[in-house]
Amino acid sequence: MHIRVYRDEDFGAVVALWKDCGLDHAPNDPALDIPILRASKHGELFLAFEGELLLGSIMIGHDGHRAWIYRLAVRPDRRHRKIGRALVNHAEGWAAMRGLRKIQLMIRETNPDVQAFYERLGYEVSPRTVMARWLGPEDREKAEKIEVVVNLLEMTQRPARQPMPTPEGKIAILRAEKMPVRFFRYLYAGVGDPWFWYYRRYLSDAEIAGIIHDPRIEIYVLYIDGCPAGYVEIDRRHEGEVTINHLGLMAEHIGKGLGPYLLIFAIDTAWQSNPTRVLIETCTLDHPSALPLYQKAGFHPIGQRTEFIDDPRLSGHVPSHLEPRLP
Repeated sequence: MHIRVYRDEDFGAVVALWKDCGLDHAPNDPALDIPILRASKHGELFLAFEGELLLGSIMIGHDGHRAWIYRLAVRPDRRHRKIGRALVNHAEGWAAMRGLRKIQLMIRETNPDVQAFYERLGYEVSPRTVMARWLGPEDREKAEKIEVVVNLLEMTQRPARQPMPTPEGKIAILRAEKMPVRFFRYLYAGVGDPWFWYYRRYLSDAEIAGIIHDPRIEIYVLYIDGCPAGYVEIDRRHEGEVTINHLGLMAEHIGKGLGPYLLIFAIDTAWQSNPTRVLIETCTLDHPSALPLYQKAGFHPIGQRTEFIDDPRLSGHVPSHLEPRLP
C-alpha cells in the first residue's frame, strides 16, 4: 500500500468510494469540496492505493490553530486491515509538520462505530457545542468590494521613431512556445501580485492552456542574466485589431528603464500583422506610471469604466498581505 496526494484523474474513483462508504450526503458535493480544499492551500486530500486500486481517502485541513479531519473512507471489502489507521497517521504527520498541536473531527450521531475507531487511536470526546450556518451566493455580497477604474487606450497608426537602444546587461526577449501552465502562473503571480492581477487566477489549468496555447496568442518573456524578469502577451484573436495584455516586470526590475523597452518591443510586435489599431488597458490597481507611459508611447484614451470587484484576497487568489493601490 502507498499513500499519495489526490490528482484530477482520481475524481471518479474517489466519488465512487465515498458513495460506497455512505459519505455522499446531499449537502456535501465532492465536485465543490475537492476544488475548494485544493485552492485553499491549507489542506490536502490523501489517497491510499494498492497498485491502481483505490483503498481509502482522508481529507486534512487547518484553520491556523487546529487541524481538522474529514472524509476518512476505506473500501468496505478492505476494512480491518489498518488502512484507516495508516491514513490517519499520515494526516497527523502532515499536521504536525506544519506546527499544529491539535487535531479535531466531527462524527455524526448515526455513526457510533467511527467514534470507537478514533478512540482506539487516542482521540477523546471534547465537550463543545457545534454551531453551523449554510452560506449561499447572497453571502458573497456582504464582503467589501474594491473599486477599480479601467482606462482603455488605442493606437491607430504605426509610430514613426528611432529604435530604442537596448538597456545594458545580458538581455533577451524570447517568445514562449507551448508555455507550460505552471510557468505561466509563475509569471502571472511574479509580475502581477503587487498590482492585484487576479482574473486568470480564477481559471483552471485547462482554461489557461486554452488561452496561452491559442496560436493567435503570443507570449514574450523578458530575460535578464538568464532569469525571467517580465513578460507581455500579444492577443491577435480579433480581426483587425491587436491587444497588448499583461505587460509588466518582476518587482526587482522596476525602475531600471526596462518597462519602456518592453513596451516598445510589444508595440512593434503588435504592428507586424498590420492591424487597424492596437489596444491596451490599464487600471487604478496598476503601477502609477503605466498610464503616462502608454500615452507617451503614442496611445490615446478612448474609454473609461468603473468596476467593483470581489476582493481576491478573501477567496485566496491573491496573497492576503498585499494591499491594493486604490483610486
